Amino acid sequence: MLRMLRLNWSAMKCYRIRFLIIPGSLFVTGCFSPVLLVPMGTFLLFSFSLNPFAIEEKGNLNRLYLTLPVQRRTIVTGRYVLSFLLFAAGALLGLAMMPLANLVSFSKWYPGFSWKLALVSFSFLFYGVMSLAMYPLLFKVGYQKGKVWGYYVPALLVCLAYIALIEYDMLLGNGTFIFDLLVYASDHILIVSGGMFTAGGILLALSYLLSARLYGRREF
Repeated sequence: MLRMLRLNWSAMKCYRIRFLIIPGSLFVTGCFSPVLLVPMGTFLLFSFSLNPFAIEEKGNLNRLYLTLPVQRRTIVTGRYVLSFLLFAAGALLGLAMMPLANLVSFSKWYPGFSWKLALVSFSFLFYGVMSLAMYPLLFKVGYQKGKVWGYYVPALLVCLAYIALIEYDMLLGNGTFIFDLLVYASDHILIVSGGMFTAGGILLALSYLLSARLYGRREF
């Protein structure tokens, strides 16, 4: 599994330079509200987990895998481990940039530990949703056929849901709806964060099992 993880990371070599744009993108986002940094950081870094699928299909690596003494489930596991590491890196980067972004942000706030935990747990739930929407389809049909419905459509729906939430917050919530959600999560931290971590874990496990099953039956 570790060999597959290193192989996936090596396959992303040509894309690594793009990691440099992520801190700048997060800083711009944080200028509007630091509360967005953790979800945005996890989304941006998690998006890089598509690159091994693109390299794999471009280089026809699936046929190479068939000649190696490696099980298909191991290939799937390596891909999921890489995605989780990218998710964790995005969450940590978002947390690390919060104090800096808060210095210049239009929306001043000073989150405590419970607020940060709520943001991380929400990001993990979002990670589970995207994993279930993306990976099984990509493992089943490949990058070119699956990227639209497996990534772009879910990402667009998430963006539209976020825009709708912001519009609701401004028109009906008087700009405090998201703040009130964080306060509620902070006051009920064990139930809210625990529930989101549990739901995200269930979705991630379902995604992994489905991906392993579909990829195991795929013909090349």
